[in-house]
Amino acid sequence: MSELELRDAILRHALQLQRLSAGHEGEADAILRELERELKALLNSQTLSTADKAQIKALIEEADSAHIRPAYARIASVTDTHALAIVVAEKTVAALEDVFPVSILSPTKERLASLTKDVLIDGAPSSAWWDKQAEDTAFKFAAQVRQGVINGETNERIVARVAGRRGEPGILDGARRNARALVHSSVMAAANDARLATFRKNARLIDGIRWLSTLDSHTCVQCAALDGQAWDLDGDKLKGTAIDFTQPPAHWNCRCVLSPIPKSLAEFGIEEPAPGTRASSEGPISATTTFEDFLKRQSPPFVDKVLGHRRAEMFLAGKLTLRDLISGTGRELTLEELT
Repeated sequence: MSELELRDAILRHALQLQRLSAGHEGEADAILRELERELKALLNSQTLSTADKAQIKALIEEADSAHIRPAYARIASVTDTHALAIVVAEKTVAALEDVFPVSILSPTKERLASLTKDVLIDGAPSSAWWDKQAEDTAFKFAAQVRQGVINGETNERIVARVAGRRGEPGILDGARRNARALVHSSVMAAANDARLATFRKNARLIDGIRWLSTLDSHTCVQCAALDGQAWDLDGDKLKGTAIDFTQPPAHWNCRCVLSPIPKSLAEFGIEEPAPGTRASSEGPISATTTFEDFLKRQSPPFVDKVLGHRRAEMFLAGKLTLRDLISGTGRELTLEELT
C-alpha cells in the first residue's frame, strides 16, 4: 500500500463515518420532532388570544425549562465522541499496519478522551454550541408566541409560527437543520482529532499530513482550495503549500479529512508502488489529481456551481487559481478582495 492507497483507506473510513453521522442526525431529528409535538400540545392547552401577560410568561418559561432544554440535553448525548475516537484510532492504526512492517502505536484512551470530551467546532466546544442552539430555539419560540398574541392570532396560526405548515417553515424547521449540522460536525471533528493524534503517535513513520476534499460539485471554495495542502506534524507548511495549517471541519457540514504522508517505504526495504486512483463524482481518477486539476476538466455550469459565476469566469479564463480564492489563513476572499 502507498500513500495513495492510504488515502483511499482514510476516505473509506470517512464515508463510513458519514453514514454513522446520518444515523445520529436522524436521532436528533426525531427528538426535535417529539419536542414539536410537546410544544404544540402546550400551546393548545389554553386559548392564547385571551391569555394575560402572566399566563403567556408562565407558558414560555414552561416551554423552555420542561421541554426545550431537556430535548437539547438529550440531543447533546446522542453522539459519544469518545467511543467514536477510539474506533477511528483503531481503524487508522489498521491502515498504517498495512503499510509499515513495524509495530504501530495507538494513542491512549485517556489521550483520546481528553481530545474528544468536548470537541471544538469553529472555535467553540460542542457543548457550548448545543447550549446556544437551545437558547436560540427558546428565544425564537418566545418571540413567535408573543408576536402571535399581540396580533390577536388564533392558536392554529401561532402553532404554525413554531411548527410550520405547508409552504411556510416554522422555527423548528431551522432548529432541525442546525442540529443535524452540529451532529455531523461533532462526528467529523472527533474523527480528525483521533486521526491526527494517531499520526503524531507514529511520527517516526509519518512525514506529515495532507488535506483531502471530496471531488464533487458540493465542495465549497474554501475546501476546494485546501485540497492537497500539506503540513508536517507540527503544523508547519511542507513544500508547495501556501495556506497555514487548519484542521477539518473547516465549516459546518464539512466532509474533509486529514490523510498521512508516510516516510519513504524504501527506508523499510519496500518498493514504492505506482500511483493508484482517487474517487470522484466522475468515477476513479488518478490519485495525484487535485481539486484544481479536477475542476479544470469540468463544464462551465459545474464550475459555476462550485465557485459561483464571477469566480468561475476568472478561474476558467486563467486569471486566478483555487489558491488565489482564499487567504493564507484559509479564509475565503470576497469578490471585492479578488478584483
